[in-house]
Amino acid sequence: MEFALAIIVAIVTILATLAAIRGNKNNNISPEQLAEILKAVERKNIQANPSGEAPQIEASTENALSEAVTDLVSQNPQGITEALDALKQGDTAQAETLFEAILKAKQAEGQSANQDAAQAAKHIGALAFLHDTHKALIHYRIATELSPNDADAWNQLGQLLNRTGDLPAAQTAYKTVLALGNSTADKELIAIATGNLGTIALTRGDLDKAEEYHQKSLELETELDRKDGMASDLGNLGLIARTRGDLDKAEEYHQKALDIHTELNRKDGMARDLGNLGLIAQTRGDLDKAEQYHQKSLDIHTEHSRKDGMASQLGNLGIVARTRGDLDKAEEYHQKSLELETELGRKEGIARNLGNLGALAEQRGDMKEACRLRQEALGLFKEVGMKPEIKQVQGWLDDAVSD
Repeated sequence: MEFALAIIVAIVTILATLAAIRGNKNNNISPEQLAEILKAVERKNIQANPSGEAPQIEASTENALSEAVTDLVSQNPQGITEALDALKQGDTAQAETLFEAILKAKQAEGQSANQDAAQAAKHIGALAFLHDTHKALIHYRIATELSPNDADAWNQLGQLLNRTGDLPAAQTAYKTVLALGNSTADKELIAIATGNLGTIALTRGDLDKAEEYHQKSLELETELDRKDGMASDLGNLGLIARTRGDLDKAEEYHQKALDIHTELNRKDGMARDLGNLGLIAQTRGDLDKAEQYHQKSLDIHTEHSRKDGMASQLGNLGIVARTRGDLDKAEEYHQKSLELETELGRKEGIARNLGNLGALAEQRGDMKEACRLRQEALGLFKEVGMKPEIKQVQGWLDDAVSD
């Protein structure tokens, strides 16, 4: 009797869920309303992450969010009015709940409804992408399991895995996107996947492989006139050129990226490009120009509450001040940067600031403190796996011991 009752309850639950998702399929949303919602979601995301850990909205994330909202309006489930009102305030929770009901109902229908279930899971992932990495990961995994040929789901899954630092799994996801693109001769997919694989190679310090990927991606993005993608590849090629010491080529790449980001009014991209141009000027010894670039970048990051970018530019301004011999000012910049990096838990940034504070201690003649700070930085660089930095700091420590 208890078993039979459980079955009846389950059937009633499924029927109620199916009833909740019925609606008029002819509804739509205007581009202006959609843009308003996207801005509200990004604004809410930044406000909810005062530490600066809020992920930035990239083109693929914007597209996924747009599709989720558009599909929700099209399905017109019970509760849509309240969900849209919440979305206009940047709150995705009610929309996620509606898609969770749709996902549950479609999964109950069995394999024949896998595509619809996968779409619902993707939409939940898109809505959660900016504020709940774990939830987004779960639902994009569900989407790829239900619909293994969904390149968009695999790409977003790769972005999330990359965010969490799981580079091998992210690489697998991006290679899946690449395979799907090759199988259908979809140049856009091939360009996106190739660029993302280049980013992973760059993170690992494999400059030759990273350059190969980004050059191929840039060619395709240019052919397709996908300016967001072009700017991203140009910026990464600039980083590769600067790492190799080719400052003229690096400057050319970063200036082109800045021009595109300015045209698109992509403030986050503009801030990154300005910061990279500042590093080039700094390497050339043009400290006034470097300071101008870094300050402009800092101003944009501060305006948009991007504390990760603020931390990076404060660190760069600290290096400029130290190079000028203003050690007190340099220490002030690096301490502020270190505080932000510590708050964010970014080991790479913490290590860089510790190393720079070690350099300050060395200039002041305090070798014991310099060794302590650089030893701490070395440990963090090893945890992150940053080979060039490990080699540089270890070399300094070895020289200090031999002296």
